[in-house]
Amino acid sequence: MKVIRSRQDIEMDFMRACKQSEELMEISSGLVKLAGSGLEDTMLLLRRSYRGSLADLFYKKADRIKEELMEDAEELSRVAGAIYSMANLVYESEMKALLTLG
Repeated sequence: MKVIRSRQDIEMDFMRACKQSEELMEISSGLVKLAGSGLEDTMLLLRRSYRGSLADLFYKKADRIKEELMEDAEELSRVAGAIYSMANLVYESEMKALLTLG
C-alpha cells in the first residue's frame, strides 16, 4: 500500500531543499569572492614588501589555494544545482501522484 503525502508535506520538503540549495549557492559565491578580490588584494599588499625565494614559495602556495577555493566553489554550485533539480523532479512527481491518486 502506497502512502500519499499531503500537499503541505510535499511543499515543505521542496521549500527546505530549495533553501539548502540557495545556502550552498551563497557559500559558493562567498568562496569565489574570497578567492578572487579578497585574496588578490591581500596578495598584492604582501608582494610589495615580502620578496625572495621563500616569498616565491609562499605565493605559489597561495595561488594553489586560490585555485582550490575556486574548484570548491564550482563543486558547491554543481551540488546546489543538483539538489534543486532533484527536489524539483520529486516535487513534480509527488504533486502529480497526489492529483492522480488523491
